[in-house]
Amino acid sequence: MPTYSVTLETDQPRAEDLSAELWEHGASGVEVRDGEGTPMPGLPVPPPGRAILVAWFADLDAAGAAAAALGGAVAEVPDEDWGETWKKGLGPMTIGRVFVRPSWVDAPVPAGLAEVVLDPGMAFGTGTHPTTSLCLAALSDLLAARPGASVLDVGTGSGLLAIAARKLGAGRVAGNDNDPVAVDVARENAERNGASLELTVAPLPAIRGPFDLVVANILANTLVELAPQLAAQLAPGGVVLLSGILAPQADEVRAAYVAQGLAPVPGGDRLEGEWALLALGKKHA
Repeated sequence: MPTYSVTLETDQPRAEDLSAELWEHGASGVEVRDGEGTPMPGLPVPPPGRAILVAWFADLDAAGAAAAALGGAVAEVPDEDWGETWKKGLGPMTIGRVFVRPSWVDAPVPAGLAEVVLDPGMAFGTGTHPTTSLCLAALSDLLAARPGASVLDVGTGSGLLAIAARKLGAGRVAGNDNDPVAVDVARENAERNGASLELTVAPLPAIRGPFDLVVANILANTLVELAPQLAAQLAPGGVVLLSGILAPQADEVRAAYVAQGLAPVPGGDRLEGEWALLALGKKHA
């Protein structure tokens, strides 16, 4: 069954907003090539100050509507071809205390690191993007200080962060995603890694909480919208990690969580290039 892609180019400052519009048009995934992180292989390099976006759609009509509304070009991408492109240029990497290895690459695990074997399939999340690596590094540090902590991964995608949390010593680990394909991929990756996870397409209020650590690597505007629900899932003394945020958006996202009674964790925020991770905590009861 083919997937349909919509490709478009825009000014770099508008890439985040355009990405959000593609999601709103029903995209199952959006790749942004803006000079940061490791992009999808085979995509042309944008000129300075510009960004290229590629969105994937399961439905041709939805892809056509998005292209018409946003000025993009539609192409058919067979699933097997999409999957093969991921395999080009992806190798093992170490982030924090995690060693991420693609399933098609054999490599020894460095001493003292937790191995995560990953096949992204039709879901996003390989650890190559700065927002994902920021989350992995923060999870590494937090779980070193809080062994056995419970973790909720919001928008789990390939399951990378949830699996890494389990391998790093977390107790109960749950993850959700509104894309059933992503949940299926995450479940397969969890089984591949022998990681016991609770994975669901259920919305946040339907997930039994609270959790000691909540991680959400999604779009900034969605993080703002979900602030009440994410804060409600956080246990007293818990920490929420928020990423998928461009540095200029950090103040707006932070303010949404402070309004829910959370407080910035001293020294908890992280930056990588133009991307930010925010850490906020809930006071003990």
